[in-house]
Amino acid sequence: MNLNLLATTSIEFPNLHISLNNLPKSFSLFGVDIAFYGVIIAFGMLAGIALVCYDAKSSGQDYNLYIDFAMYAIIFSVIGARLYYVAFSWDYYSAHPSEIINIREGGLAIYGGVIAGVLVCLIYTRVKKLSFKKIADTAVYGLILGQIIGRWGNFFNREAFGGYTDGLLAMQLPV
Repeated sequence: MNLNLLATTSIEFPNLHISLNNLPKSFSLFGVDIAFYGVIIAFGMLAGIALVCYDAKSSGQDYNLYIDFAMYAIIFSVIGARLYYVAFSWDYYSAHPSEIINIREGGLAIYGGVIAGVLVCLIYTRVKKLSFKKIADTAVYGLILGQIIGRWGNFFNREAFGGYTDGLLAMQLPV
């Protein structure tokens, strides 16, 4: 395993006098580049599933239902996140249709993932004859925890960190 040092940059917090230099965006494992963003998102998903299972078990529910639901929800949420991104970037993708399925170059939108996850929950609960409200009420904890952890993926990907400011916690990316 080696770090991909070709795609490095710095992140600075000037008012805290912190500078994180030469931070790679990915590492290579058996010749495949793996983005830290993806690893953090995957960790967020696993932590979310663990929290939901813990909550389900402690409230007397069958946590296996949530593991099954998560398998469907994760797959279709990734697809939904990509479809949402492509739909709102259609000017580009209509001219480059072969890139629509290339998520390795970026392009997922959480809104599409959440919409797909809710639709999967509706279908899953209907098929399994479960209460949508009960399943959604428990599963939302995993969504929230996954989103919290996933935001750190945005940090390492150097995106979605907000506007530039001169406040105490100001973060800057060199241009």
